Amino acid sequence: VTPRACARSGSFCFSAGIILLLLAQAALCGCTRTPRAPLRSHLRSLALCSTSTPLARERRITLPTADATLAFGAQLAEHACAGDVIMLHGGYGAGKTCLARGFVRRWFRDDPDLRVTSPSYLIDNAYPDYDGVALQPGVAVHHIDLWRLPDGKAAQLLDLTHIFNECVSLIEWPQRLGDNMPTQLLEVFLEHVDAGGTTGDLIADADADHPRHVTIVAHTDRWAAALDALEVYSLRKWNRV
Repeated sequence: VTPRACARSGSFCFSAGIILLLLAQAALCGCTRTPRAPLRSHLRSLALCSTSTPLARERRITLPTADATLAFGAQLAEHACAGDVIMLHGGYGAGKTCLARGFVRRWFRDDPDLRVTSPSYLIDNAYPDYDGVALQPGVAVHHIDLWRLPDGKAAQLLDLTHIFNECVSLIEWPQRLGDNMPTQLLEVFLEHVDAGGTTGDLIADADADHPRHVTIVAHTDRWAAALDALEVYSLRKWNRV
């Protein structure tokens, strides 16, 4: 843009400068992009992936059914970005995989043919985005279950550096990461609630319609800000604990 063009149309020059600045910042953001991604996707990514510092904040809600757990996982996907590590805490049947299923399906825009299963035996179920259709185009999701591994073994089997920086990861039994525990993360604690209101593990069908108490702890400013939106969404559908 020449000085003469700027003199003729200051607003155009300003807008063009802003767009170029945003595109430059988006290139530095942790969100991987494909050339096919439209400008709107780049701007959305920039807003989601802004630099953050640790700041723990917490929300607690009740999810009354398995469908509610799926829906909440989908809402988490709406706020996620490349480099996000979401740790899913809870015993057997607490709803960790159910929540992850809702997340992965929404990440790929509610693909009805997408089969999301527990990674208990495979350790890592990876969902790459070869076609650029994900909410963050080109960004893969890794659904990881560390239950069968000793502490620290995951770093020998998985490329955690790549996963933690270039992808979105949902990790069940994250305490098994040992010394490889990242600090920039979101923690989700799930507890089954029985008919008498008592919380604990459920050794049964994790997809059954049992209520769950969910505590969400954000360790980044970006996730802390997202908790407000997640709380508003949950309050519209379910009662907060």
